[in-house]
Formats: sequence, structure tokens, C-alpha cells
Amino acid sequence: MKTHPALILLAFFFLSFPHSGGAADANGTAEKVTLKWLGVVGWDIRVGKTTILIDPFLTRRTAAREREWQSDEAAVLEQIKAADYIFVGHSHADHAADVPFIAKKFGAKVIGSQTTANLMLSAGIDRARLTAIKGGEKLDFEDFSVEVIESRHGVPQGQYEVSETKELVSPVSRILGRHFVEGGSFVYVFTFGNRKVLHQSTANFVEAKLPGLNPDWALLAEPGRAYDLKSALKALKPKTIIMQHFDEWRAPFSQALPPPRRKRAERFKRDILAVEGAIKVIIPEFLKTYTLE
Repeated sequence: MKTHPALILLAFFFLSFPHSGGAADANGTAEKVTLKWLGVVGWDIRVGKTTILIDPFLTRRTAAREREWQSDEAAVLEQIKAADYIFVGHSHADHAADVPFIAKKFGAKVIGSQTTANLMLSAGIDRARLTAIKGGEKLDFEDFSVEVIESRHGVPQGQYEVSETKELVSPVSRILGRHFVEGGSFVYVFTFGNRKVLHQSTANFVEAKLPGLNPDWALLAEPGRAYDLKSALKALKPKTIIMQHFDEWRAPFSQALPPPRRKRAERFKRDILAVEGAIKVIIPEFLKTYTLE
């Protein structure tokens, strides 16, 4: 049987241009995506053979301002077994302090603000493995893609407005606790095939940038005084919300969810359901794995 040249050309076209965003196997079936909560706003996401970390912080202690930072390497390696990409939502210690150690240990690529990049350079990480962002970028990888959304930091406890953003403008010879400044805050929207996951690194948004994002899952922190929950949920339209950043990040896992913290999470869940009762709300457990539906 003779094959028409046009059919050969058409087949070559489709084989040469794979679907961007990845997360599908050779048969076009969506690959399994799992998320494990690492505490604070940290997540270990697995898709295919790729490991994505977001704001991983396992040392769980305060960074003293004038003391050189040292990660608790044993605590980190007890939970982190691989890292291909690390996304940093902002550069405070409870988000970024363990990233230099993890990136060096596993050879991961790091995506974050220029402050994040300068912290990594300070730790001796090759500049070629760093991507500095400002917001508005759309990044494509083999198994997934990411949209970077400019955001703002939450309102610290005891304050009534967002603090001025501070930056680390150049690498330093030694990373001290005071070098973990915000450096800008970002929301990441990950796309895995036809599924979208939004990660909010701090309890705030630039609300004008939310319409049209429409994540399937949203990883959110309780707003407090920072943003209007009803407006944000109406704009985002998430199907599932997993809450985060309700634990005591300076305590070990065994002590990080005292009754007041658990009540805070339950209150946030009630607030979400009062706005939209159809949203599935998950209060996660430390180190438990959830499968993206």
C-alpha cells in the first residue's frame, strides 16, 4: 500500500510539537501529580520523575539576625529525597533558609526573586541554575509550566499594613539571619496537563491579578487583615483549597499545631465555606501526600 506524502508530513508535524505543560504520558493520559505538605507553605510535588519543591523549610527555627545561618541538615534530609526545581515565593527565612542546602545537595534549579538569587550565589550555587523573576513570566518545563504572578506580603501580626519590601541587592560573604529579607512576593500557578495548582507564599494577593487564573487547587493562607477572602475566592474560582501557613513554624512538627493553631485552621475553613459551599477544603496533615484530582 502506497502512503501519501501529505500524511507523512502531517504525522511528522504532530510528533514534532508536543503539548506544552507536560504531565501526560506517551498515551496522552494525565500523569499522577502528588503534593506533600512540608509545613509552613512548603510542598514537595511529584509529577512523573520530576520533583518540584516550593518554599521547603524543615529546620523550623528562627534565624538569629547576626548569626551565620546553618540548616538542620539531618532534619532536611529526613524528608527531602530529591529536588529538580525549587520555587521560592519570597525570601524570608521560613521560606528560603533551607533552599541553599537543598539546591547544593541535589543540584536543583532555583526560581525566585533577585534577592533569592543573591542568597543562592552567596551559598556558592552556580548562576546557570538560577532564574530571577519579577512577575509576569511564563516558564515552560518538560513536565509542567508555571505562570508567575506578582503579589505582596501579608500583614505581620501586630501591624495594620504591609511592610516595605526589602531586598538583598548583591551576594554576601556569609549568610546571616538578617539577610533573609522579603525581596518581593509571588504567586505561582503550575499547570500539569489540564490541571492547575496555585501556590500563595504569604497571606496576601494583588487582587486585580486574580481573575482568569481559575486554579483547580489553591494552596492558601488565612488572609487576616491582608485581603478580602470573598473577593479573592470569587475571582479565583478554585475547586479545592488546601490551607497552609497555620502552623507554628519555629517549633518541631510534634509541637507545631497546638489547639489555638488548629482552631485557626478550622475558622479559615468555615470562612471559605461561608463564601462558597461547593469548594472542597482540606486542612492538611504534616508530611501527608495528596493526589491532584
